[in-house]
Amino acid sequence: MEPITQPGTIEQLVSDAAAHGHAVGVRLIRDWTEQGLLDYPLRRSAGKGHGSHPALYSANQRNLFLTLLHHRANNKIKSLARIPVGIWMYWGDEFVPTSQARRAMITWLGDPRASKQQAKQSAQEILRQIDNRDASIAAKRELLDALTDIAYTARPDHSRLERAVRGVFDPTGSKIRRAIGHPAAPMMADSVIDLIKARLAAVARLRAGKVTDEELVRARHLHLVTFAGYALQQPGLAAAAPSTVPDMYEPVTAEAALNRSCGDLLTTLGMAELHPEHAARIAATPAPGSASYRAISSTLIICDHK
Repeated sequence: MEPITQPGTIEQLVSDAAAHGHAVGVRLIRDWTEQGLLDYPLRRSAGKGHGSHPALYSANQRNLFLTLLHHRANNKIKSLARIPVGIWMYWGDEFVPTSQARRAMITWLGDPRASKQQAKQSAQEILRQIDNRDASIAAKRELLDALTDIAYTARPDHSRLERAVRGVFDPTGSKIRRAIGHPAAPMMADSVIDLIKARLAAVARLRAGKVTDEELVRARHLHLVTFAGYALQQPGLAAAAPSTVPDMYEPVTAEAALNRSCGDLLTTLGMAELHPEHAARIAATPAPGSASYRAISSTLIICDHK
């Protein structure tokens, strides 16, 4: 079935869903719009004194809706929110506007303070690429607990965080800084601490509504530039990955890019705030054209509902 090419009303979205085997109502569409999974429809005036015509969702949003429905069976709302963010990052505002991407990011973040278990899950996500077989189970548990408490209370304890990271990453306490991975992109305790602080700072600013649209667009540009560079270097980097973290340098695929889109945006926002001079240098570099990213992600994102 060919992608939809014309805008449609909310009733037409319901019909789109039914045509693809999904029984949904207008309530779900409105909920998903509020959560950023879909953009708000365009309101249309019928003229002074004549009310308004039914609001229209763009053709791109109609296709996005079908993609979301296709993935809904195996994903919760938080996970589905990665799809519009990924499209915004790699395809641009024509497909998902910045305002929608912001709402989707907030949905993806959730509120760890509402549940200790959710806070723990957020902490585990940060820890996915941090491991050291020489570290004790107690040290690893302390790092997980420290991150969970930070997420749950929203009160960063940087001293505890630094001790916990070093306890896992450099358990011998040696004055020689330990690094793993490729020399061009090593992972060190200091860089891990910096990364975690950046993500925590970005989370706080996003939830407080302090991140501007300009910052989001700039972060997207920064990510596209660095992502393109990483794609070129990834094979060489992966060859130097330690056996304890074999996926330290993840292959560049459409699925991986989509799955990491929210986390990558969060990291880029935080790093730009912590290291503005470095971010300014990257910002001066032109980003690859969006067509490059559409080529690797079109099957996954737009056509997956066929």
